[in-house]
Amino acid sequence: MVIPIVSGLCHLSAPPKAGSTSFALQQACLAISDGKRVIWGSEVMPDNVRFSQIFSNLDISAASRFHGMSTAGEFKRCVLEISKAAKILPNVGLVVIDGWTPPKGQVSPDTKNTILELSSNLNEGCNLLLTSQSYADASGDSEYRTRGEKILSDAGFSTWKLVRPSDDARRILTIEEEQIPLLLEEEGFKQI
Repeated sequence: MVIPIVSGLCHLSAPPKAGSTSFALQQACLAISDGKRVIWGSEVMPDNVRFSQIFSNLDISAASRFHGMSTAGEFKRCVLEISKAAKILPNVGLVVIDGWTPPKGQVSPDTKNTILELSSNLNEGCNLLLTSQSYADASGDSEYRTRGEKILSDAGFSTWKLVRPSDDARRILTIEEEQIPLLLEEEGFKQI
């Protein structure tokens, strides 16, 4: 079965090693398969082997519609360049900012404002997927907490949560209250 496809503004939160980057790569692959361009922003580009596995079903010319851009350095300037590219390039259907928050600590107000500015400047029909690393909830209310959830929710983002309930390839994707069981394979996720 096909995995849920990102639409509009989406924030995917997952603990380390749950597969948020693989999930985002698969979303990019699906957008490209649909004839769209994808702009990918991250501090570190996805692993070449993982990229090849997920994109293995695309022909090589289709993969040229994946545009990787770095967010290392001054985050605001980098995201501004991503925003410009999304407006200039034809048929951009998805922008991904992989790891938009720091893995530890608070999200700075400048980073939050930069993301909100990006979300309001995208062309109509262009989806935005942000990934962030969730963290253990010390209060005991839930297992994990999501960085920047309130400000993004207030701006119209849906929050998806991906967790790894055991040490195998099974994952659970939660969208609103719905839990979707997934299996992570070499080619990406599949619904089980």
